[in-house]
Amino acid sequence: MNEVTRATAVAPGELRGTPREEASATRTRTRSEVKWLANELAAVAGELELVDEALRRPQARKGRLLGVHAALSDVAGLLTVPELPAVVPAVRAHGRYGERGGLRALLRELLRTAYPGALDTLALTEAAVQHFELTFPNAEARSRYRDQSVATAMRRLHERGEVERLHDFRVTPNSVGAWRWKVEGPTLDELRVTCSPETAEATWR
Repeated sequence: MNEVTRATAVAPGELRGTPREEASATRTRTRSEVKWLANELAAVAGELELVDEALRRPQARKGRLLGVHAALSDVAGLLTVPELPAVVPAVRAHGRYGERGGLRALLRELLRTAYPGALDTLALTEAAVQHFELTFPNAEARSRYRDQSVATAMRRLHERGEVERLHDFRVTPNSVGAWRWKVEGPTLDELRVTCSPETAEATWR
């Protein structure tokens, strides 16, 4: 075999590399793919564990509530109204405000948006009912929600200096309260006094 033929015969082998090098490259690619697959399997398994944990909590709560419901049904039987549990409609509780402080956060946002206007307790209650999708068995329950939840939250905001009370509950204790967002600086009443002709004349004297 001449030199040209020998070079031609060796060239393909040189391009392919030795069998050991080819096997090593194959193992490297395989290890990378297996590592990726292992990471994906671990991530999915972790998500499944989180789902299982999240499901266990409501299932345990459901078990407790079923026990309470059974005990209340026994009481209904003792009171000679055993059919009561079957005819009483389900009512969602009023505590579905999302994260802690959700009701106050909503009231703040409503009053900020309405400023410099004001909103009364009835309007704030209606907005809260719509926002949190609350339901009530009757008008009395809705009124209790207005007085015990919304009005109480507004009093807390007033005590913290975040809102202005535009009604005098001492003069008209049963009237619907009116509220306005409080901003740093002069109030509208103070601005009216400042801009009045009497104030302007006194300033130029």
